[in-house]
Amino acid sequence: MINKKILSMFCLFLMLILITRPAGAIEIYKTSCTKSNIETPQDALLYKQHIMRIQKNRALVYNALDLSDEQVKSIEECAVKYTPVYETKFNELIKESYTLKALIAANMESVEIKQQKKIVKNIRKDIENIFKEEDKAFKKCLTREQRSKYSMIKKLERKDFKEAKHPKDYYKSNPRMRPFGNPKPCTDNSETKQLK
Repeated sequence: MINKKILSMFCLFLMLILITRPAGAIEIYKTSCTKSNIETPQDALLYKQHIMRIQKNRALVYNALDLSDEQVKSIEECAVKYTPVYETKFNELIKESYTLKALIAANMESVEIKQQKKIVKNIRKDIENIFKEEDKAFKKCLTREQRSKYSMIKKLERKDFKEAKHPKDYYKSNPRMRPFGNPKPCTDNSETKQLK
């Protein structure tokens, strides 16, 4: 029993290492998710990449959860069910974002632009609702232990994202500290006097 817990925690730790996002992915995440609205086709594409990245990260999480064959089969059926819906919604989102960009470029009336922004925002909400439905279907397939592992993984991902979003400035708290790999010596006179 103890060895199984140690093994599962080791697998969980290993998956968290694999899941951690690089700095570029965090920048994409910030630009696509912290913006409340999508105004350009590039924003729509970044949002699509963000949703697809989350789905790929889920595939990594599946390994950490030790899913049975039946669970994997039901999750694959769910993916087959939602993939065409995502494609149509993302195509619609990109099309409407191009329309919005054209309206803004043509300096149309603000009423028309607001209506188009509302259309784009509603499509984004539809995509988020579909994603939530898919997430609920995924969680229904899991056992209680797997759900707790999954929530722990999500909690650690959020913690890692917050830490990456607000990095601690070690040089501010200790100005005499040199950046790693910097061969230049400190310029403090008291240090040089002590060395002589």
